[in-house]
Amino acid sequence: MEDSTRRPVGQLDTDVQEHLERISDAMFALDTDFRFTYLNGKAARWLDRDPEELVGERVWDEFPQAVGSTFQEEYERALNEQTPVRFTEYYGPLDKWFEVNAYPSDTGLTVYFQDVTDRHRREDILERQRERLDILETFTQVITEVSSASEDAISREHIEQLVCSRLVETTPLAFVWIGRVSGTDVTPSAWAGTGDDYLDEVSFSADPDEADGRGPAGRAITSQNVQITTDIEQDSAWGPWREAALNRGFRSSACVPLLYRESGYGILCMYSSRTGAFGSETGPKDSLHQLGDAIAHAIDTVERRREERELKRRREEFTAFVEDVEEYAIFRLDPDGYIASWNRGAEQIKGYEESEVLGKHLSTFYTEEDVEAGYPAELLGRARREGQVKDEGWRVRKDGSRFWASVTITALTDDRGTHTGYTKVVRDMTERKRRERRLDAVFNRTFQFMGLMEPDGTVVKVNDAATEFAGTDREELVGKPFWEAPWWHASEDTVAGLKDAIRWASAGEFVRYEATGADPETGEELVVDFSITPVTNETGEVVLLVPEGRDITDRKQRERELRRERERLEFMNRILRHNLLNGLNVVSARAEILEDFVDDPGRTHLSTVRSRVEEMVDLVETMRSFTKAIVHSEAHELDAKPLGKILVRELERIDDDYDRAVVSVDGPIPDVDVLADDLLDQVFENVLTNAVQHNDKAVPRVAVAVRQTGDEVTVSVEDNGPGVPDEEKRHIVEKGVEGLSTPGSGFGLYLVKELVDSYGGRIDVSDNTPEGAVFTITFQTV
Repeated sequence: MEDSTRRPVGQLDTDVQEHLERISDAMFALDTDFRFTYLNGKAARWLDRDPEELVGERVWDEFPQAVGSTFQEEYERALNEQTPVRFTEYYGPLDKWFEVNAYPSDTGLTVYFQDVTDRHRREDILERQRERLDILETFTQVITEVSSASEDAISREHIEQLVCSRLVETTPLAFVWIGRVSGTDVTPSAWAGTGDDYLDEVSFSADPDEADGRGPAGRAITSQNVQITTDIEQDSAWGPWREAALNRGFRSSACVPLLYRESGYGILCMYSSRTGAFGSETGPKDSLHQLGDAIAHAIDTVERRREERELKRRREEFTAFVEDVEEYAIFRLDPDGYIASWNRGAEQIKGYEESEVLGKHLSTFYTEEDVEAGYPAELLGRARREGQVKDEGWRVRKDGSRFWASVTITALTDDRGTHTGYTKVVRDMTERKRRERRLDAVFNRTFQFMGLMEPDGTVVKVNDAATEFAGTDREELVGKPFWEAPWWHASEDTVAGLKDAIRWASAGEFVRYEATGADPETGEELVVDFSITPVTNETGEVVLLVPEGRDITDRKQRERELRRERERLEFMNRILRHNLLNGLNVVSARAEILEDFVDDPGRTHLSTVRSRVEEMVDLVETMRSFTKAIVHSEAHELDAKPLGKILVRELERIDDDYDRAVVSVDGPIPDVDVLADDLLDQVFENVLTNAVQHNDKAVPRVAVAVRQTGDEVTVSVEDNGPGVPDEEKRHIVEKGVEGLSTPGSGFGLYLVKELVDSYGGRIDVSDNTPEGAVFTITFQTV
């Protein structure tokens, strides 16, 4: 059979063919399998293919770049839905834009298309021009707004954020940020738009020797010229930033230096989703420069006004300080050291009125010993040579009393550099000196070794306990890095740990850990509970470190001994479980077998054996629980346990095991979780069993009540038995095993007390009315 898809073009109806060749549109026809059945001449020319090569071939095989594109999606939709489609799409391999109309039929698809590349490019150019005009108009608006805002703005941050927000609000800009420059570091300070996580992924620098300093931002800063990128994808200088920018849809950019009167205020970077949004690299940049100048001018205005306010504030504060301050003596000396002025603080501190002291020499306030040694003249000489000198020491008031003074003497010169005298500031530090002495007393009285360090780890002060711990003098400790001072014989790992701890503390962190070493005298292991506390100033800067340590070698040894003791108890628990308990179970089983082989007189003895075996099994189980509680007492992991579910289960067990007992519940048992562990059932089992087993009544009665109050829940167990003697109550409550009546009962109650204490609860024992005992156990709810 002849393949109709291979039918020559000449076999088509001649009139139809001539009509199709004359139409202005390019046209081709596809069958239902998307194979070409016909192409007119214009279609062949625009597709740059020979019709005879295409007829009978699938369009997707001949034009594979169209697979998955709008062409395939729309053609398939037209054929599947039998509805015409119209669209405009770009086809890369031909570098053309096509306007397409496709009409479906039962036999296939007829496609008419036109080459609209020129029209689309003209529209694109017009769109770019409109966007450029929008950007330029926004620049003008921002310049106007920033100039106006600079008069009212309270901070530089206000100006920067205003610029970023306005630029992305009114222009086709995707993202804008402003960065400040310090040395070669560029730090973003304001941003707006989509893709703000871009700044988290990339970094910028003003150092041309660094990779992140050779991009547009770095070049704009170092060259102080606008840098335009027309196409980010094609610009080789965008290497470190290209992927992050393209992922966020950035296609062009402009980086503008912020300069005003040769002062740099950072960088403005703008990004657009369109290529060429800011013009070409070599095109005009006047509008961008004007925008940068306006922003820099506004920032300069705000910064200058802030500096003026700060300077005015400082002047006012200084004037008020000098005139009114009473904590400081502030006065002026002539070039020879005689007093030329006197303030209120000087009168308060030194006791002289102005009329009494003007014209007197500086040495008036010094002790006789200092005057004889020429110390006042020495201080003036040093101040004149060095410009300023600071000193602390004892000074003398008018009434002859002494005070501890902190002194600053500053030499004064005129415009020609001629020495004109001195200013002297004195503060009475007597009280602080007294506090320091008290602090030193406390500092040296503690049993922990303490000290002070510079942030770099240099030891500046140690207490008596530290010198005693080190077994050396202060001179061997002060002035050395902490890890080099002879505290102990430290390993390389210990030294590295100390350096890390000091580095963390210098960054503001409190550090605490256990440091190990060897005793320098005995060589035995030494363990120290060591911590470093950072001390900061008013700006948050760490200025001192306080190291503290305590020798915990003995405690660690005791902990090791406790661990060994727990291991022994665990071993004993395994013996009880695997040896003694298994043996008792064998005896119990054999006694049951013997029941069929003994006569009546022997049955009494056999019953005694079985009863004693059951008591021993109960005792072993109690001892196992007791041992388990002790073994896990320190590493106790508590969790939320359902009190109601566990209590009901134990009540049912008691009811099943003791037929003659009457167990009642007063009120509902709440569904509440308490802080406990897997031994919670042992608590209820022992208390309930104790209430029944040691009851001397023909009908033992046990009443249970549960009450919840706030974050606590209380379980009370009342019985009608003989009660608990007062002395035994005391031992139960005080968690003492001495004096308990018998191991069978005493150990169980002792176990209850151990467990309840470990849960953070409490147990109380009281008399019931008219007879019996009441056990009240309180738990913490979760």
